Amino acid sequence: MEQHNVLIISDNRTDHAVLSACLERAVPRRFTVASHDNLDRPLEALLDANLDAVILAEGPESEYLLRLAQKNQVTAPIILLLDEMTEYTAHRLREIGAQDHLQRGHLQDGLVHRVLDYAIQLKQARLKIEQLSNRDSLTGALNRTGFRAHLERAVERSQRYSFSTALLYINLDRFANINDQYGEVNGDLLIQTLARRLQNKLRNTDSLARLGGDEFAVILEDVASAADVELIVGKMLQSIATPVVLNEHQVSIDCSVGAALFPEDGLEISDLIEASRNAMQQAKAVQGSKFIRYCGQIQFDVSGGTTLAAELRTAARKNQFELHYQPRVDLNTGLLVGLEALLRWNHPERGLVCPGEFIKECEDMGLMKTIGYQVIQHACHALNWLQDKGMQHVDVAVNVSFSQIQDERFVGVVKDILQRTGAEAERLEFELTESTILKSPAAIKTRMDELRLLGISFSLDDFGTGFSQLSHLTELPISALKVDAGFVREVPHNQQQVAVCCMIIEMAQRLGMKVIAEGAETYEQVSFLREQACHQVQGFYYSPAIPLQQLTRFVQEQRFKSRERIPS
Repeated sequence: MEQHNVLIISDNRTDHAVLSACLERAVPRRFTVASHDNLDRPLEALLDANLDAVILAEGPESEYLLRLAQKNQVTAPIILLLDEMTEYTAHRLREIGAQDHLQRGHLQDGLVHRVLDYAIQLKQARLKIEQLSNRDSLTGALNRTGFRAHLERAVERSQRYSFSTALLYINLDRFANINDQYGEVNGDLLIQTLARRLQNKLRNTDSLARLGGDEFAVILEDVASAADVELIVGKMLQSIATPVVLNEHQVSIDCSVGAALFPEDGLEISDLIEASRNAMQQAKAVQGSKFIRYCGQIQFDVSGGTTLAAELRTAARKNQFELHYQPRVDLNTGLLVGLEALLRWNHPERGLVCPGEFIKECEDMGLMKTIGYQVIQHACHALNWLQDKGMQHVDVAVNVSFSQIQDERFVGVVKDILQRTGAEAERLEFELTESTILKSPAAIKTRMDELRLLGISFSLDDFGTGFSQLSHLTELPISALKVDAGFVREVPHNQQQVAVCCMIIEMAQRLGMKVIAEGAETYEQVSFLREQACHQVQGFYYSPAIPLQQLTRFVQEQRFKSRERIPS
């Protein structure tokens, strides 16, 4: 049986004796008790990597220790030992990071064991969620979410210790030809091989991220000069140049690398990303593998259509963005109950482009406010269309970014759109990601309360991929949790994903929230989610995102399946 290390912090020796005896009586024996009477260096004890849980007696130092743990991102759950518990005390303790509490005089063995077991299981689930949400499943490198978090921390360290950090933006040249000629399986093999080669050339302090299909980023911390960056990139290019064997053929591939340095080339995260990407775009204009350092004197043709930035500005100006809608299906009835509005770029040459290829760029360029208001207006028109078609009970969900909701004009503009379109606000749902809320919880709550007065509801998107303060779930006006597709992809065969899914569904049910699972693609996944009493599901099993006009046919098909009892 796995042993869990529990730290007891109390000036009262009786607490140690009672709790130690209680934990020793656990069957099976699974707790190892470590006491810590000297609080001269409490952070050192709390940051012990072998620590699974902390029982902290309330006292003059307890609030200080909780805030210290919160500030330093202590992963071990902290359980307060109290003389008595009031509603005010519970709220205050959750605010400063306590996960649960025990009460003197009520330390029954079963209760103490259950509290610790739950706390430790939740800690393990959080660590697993963080690993899944911040890593690319193909290469093991950071994904976009993990990349931005690491870059933010790297920039903070650069500011604190006055050293430079370099950001490399790497794009593989003509990678689409590899997929076309050798197939996607070999394309994935090539990506994995190149990712390993890049990682092998990095120091322990550096980070590798995969941003998309054939795009990588590298964060180089504490670089002495641009010459050091060029030296590291040179080793990377030399390693990448070695041919890879695909279908018994030796395949060579070139790549374009752009670099920007903090603080020389940008003081903001968005500026640094745009500078490195701009340098990479110029590198792609040169044949063969090449590296270009960003220079402020380099100006791209932003008036033409030769760069992504220029094309996005043109798209926003000419209203080339449109919405497709992915159905959300009630698992009990099999009927349509909601739609998620998903942005598409109707590119004049490439056709429909999915948001993964341009949303981050729009955010970095400050275009999301303009595009976001267009999306809300289109969604309101869609609500009116649904009502005209007899689907007045179908909700429409719109993704809202941090740049949108923190705009002081946001509530006023949304109210104006609702009034002009005559759409029913109660059927409009705003989806917020965990990372958006965490940027400014108090300000976001205020804005959400204002929007709720209009009748708008809220769902938490990508749940489990970054939310660190579970207490926010009880404080924010959130009516639905969306289980991220990454936790659905391999159920019911992957037991870790099964555990995470069940935990999220049960948590939402206990909080009285609706649960919506994303990314369902197979009958097995849908059956599993139905068995777990998940309320709604969306994914390719039912339908991809489709134009509004195609919904009538989808609704008819679902009604037929429901009437004929065809599995759905």
